[in-house]
Amino acid sequence: MALGCAMLPAAPARAQAAAPIGYWTTPDNGERLLVEANTSCSFEANGGTAFAGNCTWQSTSRGGILTLYYQTVMGLAPVYWSVVWVDDRNITVNGDPFTRRQ
Repeated sequence: MALGCAMLPAAPARAQAAAPIGYWTTPDNGERLLVEANTSCSFEANGGTAFAGNCTWQSTSRGGILTLYYQTVMGLAPVYWSVVWVDDRNITVNGDPFTRRQ
């Protein structure tokens, strides 16, 4: 008895989410995130430490991981944020809502 081998069609490719290029703030302006197309990024929160450096983007279908590398006396240190696109003007960053201002 011969067994046939069927090829299953490959799953369709899913679109990957774009990097959140722009200037983003929380509703109360307490947190601000700037992501530039040239990989420069900065993050600032009222009462917190400001970070600035270069970013990388690891895309998923609905968002991705934004990693900012900033300089310390020990070398580069990463900060990771989970970003989810809500719509064209809104994202969440680690669950906090942000709106594009530019």
